[in-house]
Amino acid sequence: MGKLSSFMTGVVTGLTAAAIGQELAKKPEERTWKGKVAGVPYNFRLSDWSDIAREYWNPANESILAPHAIGLGWGINFAAVVQRVRQFSEARLEEPRPIPEPVER
Repeated sequence: MGKLSSFMTGVVTGLTAAAIGQELAKKPEERTWKGKVAGVPYNFRLSDWSDIAREYWNPANESILAPHAIGLGWGINFAAVVQRVRQFSEARLEEPRPIPEPVER
């Protein structure tokens, strides 16, 4: 295992431990097992399949990164990626293109 991957494993392990500690520090009735630690979202509750699917395909959300339905960090909302690609493509098609000058022979 390389140094970067060991470092990332340590960061993820540390954030996970901090999130669990944050929840355990609360009174049992106040624990939601969902929140943020050091700005990173976490959700340790079991989600429905629809929540998991919505993490990766949610046309109603314009954000490309969405908090994981289960776990720590973010997932990619591919619906937002597709929308951005479409917008970019449409903008490129609408750009005026110069008409080439006729070549004299």
